[in-house]
Amino acid sequence: MSKSAKKIAYNIVYAVCVIGISLAVWSIAALAIGSEFVLPNVEQTFVALKGVLKMSVFWRALGGTLARSAIGFGISLVLFGVTFFFATAFEPFRRIIEPIISALRAMPAVAITLVLAIVLGGYGTPIVMGVLVIMPIMYSAARARTSSVQRELKEICRLNGAGKLQTFKALWFPCLAGGLPESMATSFSYNIKAVIGAEVLAQTSKSLGMLMKQAQAYFETAMLIAFVLAAVVVAVIFEFAIKWMLSLVFRKYVD
Repeated sequence: MSKSAKKIAYNIVYAVCVIGISLAVWSIAALAIGSEFVLPNVEQTFVALKGVLKMSVFWRALGGTLARSAIGFGISLVLFGVTFFFATAFEPFRRIIEPIISALRAMPAVAITLVLAIVLGGYGTPIVMGVLVIMPIMYSAARARTSSVQRELKEICRLNGAGKLQTFKALWFPCLAGGLPESMATSFSYNIKAVIGAEVLAQTSKSLGMLMKQAQAYFETAMLIAFVLAAVVVAVIFEFAIKWMLSLVFRKYVD
């Protein structure tokens, strides 16, 4: 068996083990609690999930949530690219922007979402909240990735007359690109989580967050967990797809 085939086989075995352990713990917990309104068992939840997948309202809600996630991710990507370029090109800009990035990472997400819901309404709040959450994550990951760049390399670029853009393309981007498949994929899946959380609080119509809120309000716990499982599966699929595509695009930079 080839090395790549062994790696795939091991990953499958580990995934099966994780799923098996999770289902076992879930079954034991549901049996111990003994109430389907608090924690339904595995069978009840998957019956609810089967019903959810047949609902047209679910697919419309999923489409709305993914659209908001994609818009927020696109905005975050542009802001990250511009911010990171100026931070590497101009030291005063870096000193100003990094405390702001740190403050955004530390902000109370629930409180900010409630404020945004008043200002922006149900549609705009999840998009903006996603940007506020994942853009700092992108920037922090990029700074961690490029923190090992030696000072001498920057000095060499300066002595050879390289401009800001040339230095970025020749020095900073090659160092950054190797980590982009992992960081961008993780950011998108995390963005879906942030968007759904904002949808719940902002009561966004035609969204997974709103469906979860309604299921919780009517004590339809099995359906609520089914919505959560669907969201997790979708996030994982997009994470792997984005990581795979970017690994091909940046394959010459990947470690």
